[in-house]
Amino acid sequence: MKTIVMLGTAHLLHRVPEDDSIAGLEKCLYYLKRRFGAQVVMEEWSEKKKESVAKVFAPKLGLPWANVGTPDEPQYRTCTPYINNPGHEGALEYDPDAPGMCEYGSFEKQENRERRMAENVLAEMEKYETCLFVLGTAHLHSMFGRLQSLGFKVLALSW
Repeated sequence: MKTIVMLGTAHLLHRVPEDDSIAGLEKCLYYLKRRFGAQVVMEEWSEKKKESVAKVFAPKLGLPWANVGTPDEPQYRTCTPYINNPGHEGALEYDPDAPGMCEYGSFEKQENRERRMAENVLAEMEKYETCLFVLGTAHLHSMFGRLQSLGFKVLALSW
């Protein structure tokens, strides 16, 4: 049975910073590759963002990297600016006095994203037996179930 080792993190921790604060994520990836014999690093990522830690670190592990995130298309757009940002377009109206909170949703678009992500992982796994899958913590539980239902052995960790 093919194995997917998921590592859920905050997306902010995926981005390559200007300093060495990524050492913890690199240690996790190194350990998981060694522990499970992963053959590829997959990641829920957006090409609109700068390079991710996983993309930069995968070659150091001797592994290919694959983006299994969703394209920048309306049916997948879930990230709106903070509700106290004038560009906010969610269910809550813009409120300049609100604390810095992001809205989760819409539910339909989150479902679209996760369905597409699972399809992308399934397609990539045709070439591999074991992968490390870095994704946002908010998707950890539901992607666990989706990938198990596709016949994968799934392990989930968070950092």
